[in-house]
Amino acid sequence: MKKSSIITSAVAIATVLAGCSTTEKTTSNAARTAVVPQSGQYTMVVTGYDWGPGVDKLIINAGNEINSADLDKDDFSVDVNMPTVDWSGYPNLKVVNADGKRTVKAVYTSDAEGSAVSSASSYIALELEVHPADPFSNPFLFNTNMMNEWSNPYTLTITNSKLNINVSDCAGKISPLADQFTMGTHTAEGITLSYAAWKPKKHGNKVPLLIWLHGMGEGGTDPYIDILGNKVTSLITSKIQNCFGKNGAYVLAPQADGFWLQTDEQKDMKAEREGEEAKSYYTEALFSLIDTYVKNNPSIDANRIYIGGCSNGGYMTINMLIEYPDYFAAAWPICEAYRDSKIDDEKLERLAKNHIWFTQAKNDTTVIPKDFGVATVARLNEKYPDADIHFTFWDDVHDTTGLYKGTDGNAYQYLGHWSWLYALNNECVDDGVTLMDWLAKQSK
Repeated sequence: MKKSSIITSAVAIATVLAGCSTTEKTTSNAARTAVVPQSGQYTMVVTGYDWGPGVDKLIINAGNEINSADLDKDDFSVDVNMPTVDWSGYPNLKVVNADGKRTVKAVYTSDAEGSAVSSASSYIALELEVHPADPFSNPFLFNTNMMNEWSNPYTLTITNSKLNINVSDCAGKISPLADQFTMGTHTAEGITLSYAAWKPKKHGNKVPLLIWLHGMGEGGTDPYIDILGNKVTSLITSKIQNCFGKNGAYVLAPQADGFWLQTDEQKDMKAEREGEEAKSYYTEALFSLIDTYVKNNPSIDANRIYIGGCSNGGYMTINMLIEYPDYFAAAWPICEAYRDSKIDDEKLERLAKNHIWFTQAKNDTTVIPKDFGVATVARLNEKYPDADIHFTFWDDVHDTTGLYKGTDGNAYQYLGHWSWLYALNNECVDDGVTLMDWLAKQSK
């Protein structure tokens, strides 16, 4: 087996429960994916980006047919009203309403689903600019409880005086990738977890399962928050799915109603603090969800279950490896928040049994590397030099698409804690092998 190696950003960019009582419910997304605007309404299209969700398209029903030749993006105005948190009085936070504008980058006649048509149509699609620094393009509110929720209201008013268009009634929202997931709940140990799950189209043969565990801000009871708050939707794209062969991989994104770092039912991340118990309150419930999902989907290869997640979810990844060291084939914790001082020698030995690829950035000021992943990797390397431990250690977290710039004209800089961007874009590389390609090769 292979000893870990620490990869800097420059190099990586160049290489690109028995006895438990359980219940489970699933929900179809058919109603949500069939949102058609009526006269004087618009449908909002939400896409998962590196920084979270972005409203990048509107499908409006003008109420009468419009010729495509009469459309000019500069004739449209899109105004936004939404709540935002006033951080100026921290720690005494309050939510206030804010008004802003969106920039239209393209406009065309379309069908009811927003696909371009060359003929006249009452449906018009407006493509909107998005940017990580533009709060008005993000339909989520990071609330005073430090969790994401859908902004309410998130009201858009679309006007075009030349065409007598004034639309501000939202028919609903769609998210083409997120809507492909099935949403459900699973109850075990008196705890109900929500989840989003996706099956590859070709799953007749045994295929692996990718598990994603969210960070602090994506807890709750709406799995859309989970899979859009981080770019989890990328896991079902061909870029990632092709790494797992012609049949791809299942994707399961469990959601805690609070924080994975809780050690009891109180919404308090006690496991984060020195001297507190390390085991998560959700441990048995999460295992029950995963194991039940695997058993209910016999196409899943039980020898190829890969668990990963960021921050709170990175902690939970380590927690699950420690509690169930023989269950998972490999793990991919990112900026993981399981404090190294809480990993005793017995726990370390359990971790060493697993194939693990750690990811973090050097300038992470939320989960300090030297107290968490860096320290744990160093101990694993020293005591278990033959263990299969990898570590991509980025200098910082910045845009790698070339699309988003900072005020200095250079690549947009994200918070150093956001190293999950690289993992979800499959940009972590070791010896020419990407994270997802490496995962695909692992088996119990």
